[in-house]
Amino acid sequence: MLATPRVGALACALLTCAPWALAQQTPPPVAPPAATPSDEAASTLPEVKATSQAETATGPVPGYTARRSATATKTDTPLNEVPQSISVIGAEQVRDQNSLTIQEVLRYTPGVRAEMYGLDNRGDYYAMRGGSEGSTLLDGLRLPITGYWGSVRNEPYAFERIDVLRGPASVMAGQNGPGGVVNLVSKRPSAEAQREVQVQLGNDDHKQVAADLGGALVDDGRLAYRVIALRKDSGSQVKYADQERTLFAPSLRWQPLAGTSLTVYGEYQKDRSLNQNGFFPIAGTLNKAPNGRRIDPEVFVGEPDWDTYGGTRKRFGWELEQQLNAQWTLRHHLRRDNVTGHLATAYADWSQYVGADGQVDTVDPTNNTYLNRYGYVADDRSRINNADLLLQGKLAFGRTTHTLLTGVDYMSHRMLHIDRGSFLMTPLDPFDPVYGTSPLPALDPAQSFVSDSRVRNVGLLIQDQVKFDERWVLTAGLRHDKAKTDAAKDSANSKNLGIVYLADGGWSPYAGYSESFQPVAGTTSPARGGRPFEPSRGRQLETGVKWMPADAPVSASAAVFRLKESNRLANDPADVNYSIQVGESTVDGLELDATATFAAWQLLANYSYTRARLTGAIDVNRGEQLSSIPKHAASLWAVHRFGAAGMPGLRAGGGMRYAGPSWDGSGNNRVPSVTLLDLLVSYDTGPWTLSLNVNNLTDKTYIATCLERGDCWFGTQRRAVVSLAYRW
Repeated sequence: MLATPRVGALACALLTCAPWALAQQTPPPVAPPAATPSDEAASTLPEVKATSQAETATGPVPGYTARRSATATKTDTPLNEVPQSISVIGAEQVRDQNSLTIQEVLRYTPGVRAEMYGLDNRGDYYAMRGGSEGSTLLDGLRLPITGYWGSVRNEPYAFERIDVLRGPASVMAGQNGPGGVVNLVSKRPSAEAQREVQVQLGNDDHKQVAADLGGALVDDGRLAYRVIALRKDSGSQVKYADQERTLFAPSLRWQPLAGTSLTVYGEYQKDRSLNQNGFFPIAGTLNKAPNGRRIDPEVFVGEPDWDTYGGTRKRFGWELEQQLNAQWTLRHHLRRDNVTGHLATAYADWSQYVGADGQVDTVDPTNNTYLNRYGYVADDRSRINNADLLLQGKLAFGRTTHTLLTGVDYMSHRMLHIDRGSFLMTPLDPFDPVYGTSPLPALDPAQSFVSDSRVRNVGLLIQDQVKFDERWVLTAGLRHDKAKTDAAKDSANSKNLGIVYLADGGWSPYAGYSESFQPVAGTTSPARGGRPFEPSRGRQLETGVKWMPADAPVSASAAVFRLKESNRLANDPADVNYSIQVGESTVDGLELDATATFAAWQLLANYSYTRARLTGAIDVNRGEQLSSIPKHAASLWAVHRFGAAGMPGLRAGGGMRYAGPSWDGSGNNRVPSVTLLDLLVSYDTGPWTLSLNVNNLTDKTYIATCLERGDCWFGTQRRAVVSLAYRW
């Protein structure tokens, strides 16, 4: 099945491992002994912030090593009982790596192609398991793209943890691509006090202040609050492309009775920036331009006087949990988002270089150093309602125990897109840019194109997690979805089935099958009946092994998989203006992942092999590696505490990120591999923490992606940030 048969055989052989204790009945991770004043103790045990409660699927992650998640099952489940690959990134890891976007959060995660388009402020773009853009969940509910442009990006500081479930996940997540889902788990109130104020300064005029405040409002802890606030004003590596963000997210939890919990929350976020995307041609980025030069990554392609991008999001919701009796629990979540976005910017015509007048100079080709530009102005408005109602039961029958889950979820999404207009601008010489030559023209409101679309999705699901003799865990799920848009109706059944063997020593070999579906917009050509497209489907077989010893903060996993996506769109050979659904991709892969905390070290390491190719019968680029997906990728992150040297407050370390060569999807343009280094130096003294983070330490200029259509995207250059945090 895979190009690595020895690895596959090894993983399959691991399925015969000896039994081990049932994970859900295993005690929580042993807390480290209390710190002693001696340097010897400081050299053998990391300083870990103690908590009064054991880990839960939605609570803080102790260090870098999580043991529980609800993303794959919608129940609080040990990770080694999930028959699918999953990684959990906690707030401490996000803080140590100073990840300022969700793309950056995912940099050290196997199976994920983070920063697909390099430096891109229009959204968080990432691919999972070979070219399928991952879907995003927020607290278990879908978070659809809110507009064509002017989106509001998610702020990492607002999340307790980020769960990354790789492979099809439609039983739990509904309609989504086959690559997997990223579930953002919000910071929520607890009775335990949480108080932090943070200030950041960095290069490119980066300035940020943030606060995370929470705790009990009454002595018995039945009423608790949490407030997340952030203000950012920053430049970027692209000249003129500054960024601003304001975030305020309060929440309140009330527990009036035993077994009853109600959390209400709100959020206001406003983003504003200038366009960072160059849309520069291959000649001048990946290769030299006709004049023998390359474009500087700092070049801004628009007009500083009027370029703008961003939007405002207002959110309100609640989370209700009611324990009905000792066996049954009812859960209900509701969320309402109102999002407005605005875009006024320019895009470069990457197809060819021209002269200063916008025309190709055929007499003296050396004058062709300009790129034509096209201006575009648009507004977006989105109204999204998300809700679910879930009933969970814990039952026992003979030698088996069952965690049953059934429920319904609903999403409605109305998106109003107003295309204000597009226009030809004066050309720009990216090698010697001059601005102020293209003022924003007066746009005729009567010429605006308005698109008002609605999507409604209802899903019914049922799942059973069955434990046999405290050695085997069988997970089976089934879901039926109905998706309705203004143009079409789609329905689909999705299922998953997996089994885990709980062996001694924390080993858990597993095997699983999972499915996904995703509606596809558009129709076939009139000659083919103008029929709406069928949903794309994903099907995956995966086998692997996980290792999570109960008495050590260590987690490791290995997985091999084959993932097929069908009903991909391909060009219609009879009419180039339309598409047909015969496209198919096949992804064969291997993923290795490990996290550990031992002695004075915290470690992360992973490796991914991803053979992702087009396999459809008439795909033009059949057999080629999918665009932007390297076959080989790896990363390593290590942090050391210098307690043995008499400096218990000092930590230092860093990381290495490697992405192998990738292609443009046609096999014609090869993007070279890149290895990037990151640095962390941090010092704690009392309630104060002073940190220095440097990403892309050597300031390497590299190309992140080149597309078959002819444009390339620069990667992120060096960023240095000093953070000062006060916690009490």
